[in-house]
Amino acid sequence: MRVDVDARCDIGCVRANNEDLILAGSQLLRDATLAARLDAAEHHGHLLLAVADGMGGAAAGELASEIALTQLRTLMQAAPAELDGDELSGVLPMWAHRTHAELLAQGQACPQRAGMGTTVVGLLLWQGRAWRFHAGDSRLYRRRAGRLERLTEDHSLRQQTGDASLPGNLLFNALGGGAACRLELAEIADGVQPFDRFLLCSDGLHEMVNDADIEQALAGDRETAVQTLVQLARQAGGLDNISVLVADIPRPAPSDLQIPTRP
Repeated sequence: MRVDVDARCDIGCVRANNEDLILAGSQLLRDATLAARLDAAEHHGHLLLAVADGMGGAAAGELASEIALTQLRTLMQAAPAELDGDELSGVLPMWAHRTHAELLAQGQACPQRAGMGTTVVGLLLWQGRAWRFHAGDSRLYRRRAGRLERLTEDHSLRQQTGDASLPGNLLFNALGGGAACRLELAEIADGVQPFDRFLLCSDGLHEMVNDADIEQALAGDRETAVQTLVQLARQAGGLDNISVLVADIPRPAPSDLQIPTRP
């Protein structure tokens, strides 16, 4: 299985530091861009994409997102190649629990890190199957056959209450930052298909750019879509860090196709 990826992690227009972090396969991105084809054969048969948006005073948010995605990368790299998709996805709640405990412990041990935490959204791909997972308000979208669908619901008071007047950053769930956390994890029932396009993003995008404009931008080529989305968020004020990862499922390579032979 292969995935074509373009990503950009941008500081935005207001923040003094970048608390966002992107994971694409084994690569971590902050204040950087990426254009690559990722091959599951080089990643123990599976592919992992994720975005984390850190929270906390001083540099605590940067550290929180780095701890979360570094530990996630290490865990998935160490996963035995013979694990199937269900077993692979089963390690994600364990990672979330451990990460949450570590962030709480660091926040309690160091006053400058009090309240440190991070949102996370991710996509795990394995042999045509896909699992989504998230905590917080970073989002996963899918564009299929020209239609954009949001696959996650924000763990925010605005989403929970339906009160659109509430700030979007009032979260009731994240890794760290609170007494408990819950990683929402589910298999995407209809899996992945050639020409599917996935978008993972932090709230620095979706709080600045509405879904209609996101959908329009995603209709273009992948590199232009990423640059357009970041530009739209910056033009709207760029009040937060902006992370955008667009992943395309390409047409199967001839070597992946099983051609029937005549008996």
